[in-house]
Amino acid sequence: MNILNPAYAGEDGKNELNMSFRKQSLALQDDPLTQTVSYSKSLKNNLGIGISLVNDKNYIRKQTDFGLDVSYTLLLNASTSFSFGMKVGGGIFSIDYRSLEIPNDPLFAENQSHFSPKIGFGGLLKGRRYYLQISTPNAIIDQFVKPAVDGLGNILSQGAKEKLHLYTGAGYRFTIHDNLDLTSSVFARFVSDSDTLIDVSVFADISRKIELGMTYRRNTSFIGTAMLKIIENTYFGYAYEAVTSDFSAVSNGTHEFLIRFRFP
Repeated sequence: MNILNPAYAGEDGKNELNMSFRKQSLALQDDPLTQTVSYSKSLKNNLGIGISLVNDKNYIRKQTDFGLDVSYTLLLNASTSFSFGMKVGGGIFSIDYRSLEIPNDPLFAENQSHFSPKIGFGGLLKGRRYYLQISTPNAIIDQFVKPAVDGLGNILSQGAKEKLHLYTGAGYRFTIHDNLDLTSSVFARFVSDSDTLIDVSVFADISRKIELGMTYRRNTSFIGTAMLKIIENTYFGYAYEAVTSDFSAVSNGTHEFLIRFRFP
């Protein structure tokens, strides 16, 4: 979670290393791929620190984002805490127009590459059984694709700019049995001039060794997840997203694999 919300860095005294691989299967050329690595560590004096790297490839577009997170946790009472985090980093965005081999078109004549600085913020309110969180991983609005012009100065394309992303979520954990907890949660993403993404999820934690979950993403998909404790402090996770929108005509679903190490 510290990739989206820096307040999670070192949260609850955990030291974690997460690595994931996500592949979206399409009936098109070059399936989108996303690889992530993140590490967070709890420090003294209620501080936490984290680092993350996200590498994303979609056809001729590549983007690599990296960030450093710092968090501070304020203990409100014996069972409630509020964490605030800040993220600093950057992103490298590139488009390989020349690989398309489209001749005599100035729009595709030169590849583009751009570095964007990033600054993000996040908050996390956590009780014994509930949590509330809000974040924006990047508050800098930057133009990462330059406008294309021809030799006469005519604008061929307007380029592209970053949009502000706001994430918020909440969850509550129910104890059904000594060896079974259920957590219900809702998660939302707000982006200017775009539809709001809303996830509604239910997760079952069985004996602290198996986690099973189901998520409904409004008007988009269903997602099934599983997390298994392989050996002490080592976990393996898998998620499958089945598309329910019109995009299902070209999508065969999305597979994601995750391995997590927790350190004392």
